[in-house]
Amino acid sequence: MNKVVKFISKLMIACYLLLPVAAHAGALEDYEEAHKHYLVATACMAAYSDRVGGFALDTLDQEGWKTESYIKTSDKADARFLLSSKMQGPNNQPLYLLAVVGTETLKDVMINLLVSKVYFAGETPEEFAANAARKDISNAYPKVHKGYNHYVQEALAAEGRDGTEKAKRRLTDMLLEHKERKLYLVGHSMGGATATLAGARLISMGVRPEQIEIITFGAPAVGNEAFKKKFEPVLNLTRIVTEGDPVNGAMQTLVKGYEEFGQQVRWQVPSSATIEPHQITMYLDLATKHYYQKRQQAIQAGVMPELVNQTASAAGVPKIYVAPIINRLSSELQEEFFYMKEALQDEYRRALPGYVIDTAQAKGNVFEKAKLAGCEWVLVTEIQEHKIKDEQSGYYIILEQSLQSVSKGDIVKFAAYGRSSRTSTPLQALIHDARNMKLDSHEWLAQLQASKK
Repeated sequence: MNKVVKFISKLMIACYLLLPVAAHAGALEDYEEAHKHYLVATACMAAYSDRVGGFALDTLDQEGWKTESYIKTSDKADARFLLSSKMQGPNNQPLYLLAVVGTETLKDVMINLLVSKVYFAGETPEEFAANAARKDISNAYPKVHKGYNHYVQEALAAEGRDGTEKAKRRLTDMLLEHKERKLYLVGHSMGGATATLAGARLISMGVRPEQIEIITFGAPAVGNEAFKKKFEPVLNLTRIVTEGDPVNGAMQTLVKGYEEFGQQVRWQVPSSATIEPHQITMYLDLATKHYYQKRQQAIQAGVMPELVNQTASAAGVPKIYVAPIINRLSSELQEEFFYMKEALQDEYRRALPGYVIDTAQAKGNVFEKAKLAGCEWVLVTEIQEHKIKDEQSGYYIILEQSLQSVSKGDIVKFAAYGRSSRTSTPLQALIHDARNMKLDSHEWLAQLQASKK
């Protein structure tokens, strides 16, 4: 009996000792998942053709992705998507990311309205097209949304570059010939639905399930119960939805006969939200916040290195002291400040060739700190907002920045940037301001560098 007690005691001690290790491993896994969701949400935003999509495309470039846009038109659908690739791993193999745009044109609207179901089966594009045209198939067989099936038929006919060669080839051929390569299929709304169908079709055409991961945002269901039974076991599908997004359950409610499957992740929309929960800007906002939360937790757990807040001095490179960011936000937006600060400091790390970023909360003489750090210049930044009149929850986010001389204390450069959150979110508006700040910094950094010669 004593031996049993001793054994149990030792086992309990071992479990307690392993708890911190498990927690740390969990923090790293949570960060990696949050970073992945942030990346693919950015790609979904970039797939849209507006100006915000252009800023998202810049983020992909900063992450090391090479991206090409594709349009494959026909009388049935205008398939539009981004195909990004990034070399990684010990063998330097390309990782693919295909982001399908959501509803953006009148033809897209018509695609959404083709809600009748067609037979989904085949091993080649020709077989899929022929089976979709059949009228004698019962609901006991896999059937899918007619409009989304048209879209996928066009999209998978497009050709892209495989990341190692200049010649363009079909994505299916790349994956079939290189079974070690992986593809993320992602999309928002209609784009997520077509990404799901594209994954099912690629697997039917011989691509290994392990090569494909599908992540959708606010996407409707795409197929019937038979489709779910056939593809749920083989599709690695994550469906991210916000609370209050009406599109997610639209097919089941309005049309009937559609079934959802895959791992569902639900995100809460903050009370300060200024846009509808279905918009891609809301999904990207929440993905960005989760990313910053999990990054901080991973750093605190010791499974990630501290962020670089100081660069080594280099001859001829102006070294700039970035003072603690001043928070002028109202009480309504105080919860946004942490994320805005993280995003802005990340932009400074990318924009400045030499810097010391002061992340301390305590106040102090920034000029004395800058001098001790060997900096000749101080950047003083503050974030504030103004409530937009006649709008219930609209804000105008303002980023003010002054570059000051450490020796003289005078302002040598002042700039203010502003953007409305009317069609985005307060955080996305601030990131837009920060990107414009980064673009303008090239000019005054060149002037500072010239003055040192």
